[in-house]
Amino acid sequence: MSRLLYLILIIAFLVIGFVFGAINQQVTDVHFLIIKLQLRVVDIAIIFLVTGVILGLIIAAWLSMARRTKNWLKSTPEKT
Repeated sequence: MSRLLYLILIIAFLVIGFVFGAINQQVTDVHFLIIKLQLRVVDIAIIFLVTGVILGLIIAAWLSMARRTKNWLKSTPEKT
């Protein structure tokens, strides 16, 4: 039952994303440090979404690795 709920939720988010992409075709200026780009609102949203997902995965992997190495260091016997 919960898998069906997750599937429906993912499909709903995809449909909302496609509708958002179809509606927001206007072009806006984006000023970076030395670059000025003209991008659609949808492109800007996708860039920030992908950046957030990548940063989240990096942080999750880092925290997981820190937790595993902390337990690994405790389990190694000390030599005297």
